[in-house]
Amino acid sequence: MIALSFKMIIFVKDVQMFKDMKKSFLIGILAATVILLLCSCFYFSGDKNKLNANEFTYYHYRVHNGYSGMSREYEIEYKDSVVTATMRDCNFIIDSCDVYSVSDVPRETLVEIGEMLVKAKVQNWESSYTNRDVFDGDSWSMDVKFGKDLIWSGGYMAWPDNDPTREINKIIYNLCKPQKGESESRQ
Repeated sequence: MIALSFKMIIFVKDVQMFKDMKKSFLIGILAATVILLLCSCFYFSGDKNKLNANEFTYYHYRVHNGYSGMSREYEIEYKDSVVTATMRDCNFIIDSCDVYSVSDVPRETLVEIGEMLVKAKVQNWESSYTNRDVFDGDSWSMDVKFGKDLIWSGGYMAWPDNDPTREINKIIYNLCKPQKGESESRQ
């Protein structure tokens, strides 16, 4: 009888210890879930990838008119401590491109463009904008890079609100300013 009582006491202690372990485990799981939820709220709220204009390194914008076969591309890139701006005027009907490029662009100009993109919250843009009421117009695409984040967007006769690309393209155009006889023509 004493042996049976002793076994029951051990069993009761084992049950109590199991309940305590189960309770501790559940509290741990609950705490981890709350921490993950809080972290995900901060990570996924609003600007899921907060961009920094000082980490901006690349911008490429292309607009193409399907009817005329003409396209224009604007590009600015920071690579190997040099900022280079390039503009290309292309005619796909006759397969030719005029390229205008300058590589002594001040780093501040790149940061200014990065600030314009940050202000426009480019990281929250849709991947595609389309105006289905227009059958013959311009299509566009843009990709930018901030640090390791590559962002792409594009569209057909529709653009996001607060789109700064016209101002950015004007900056690049003014940097490259095509002069007669100055282009590298590719045929």
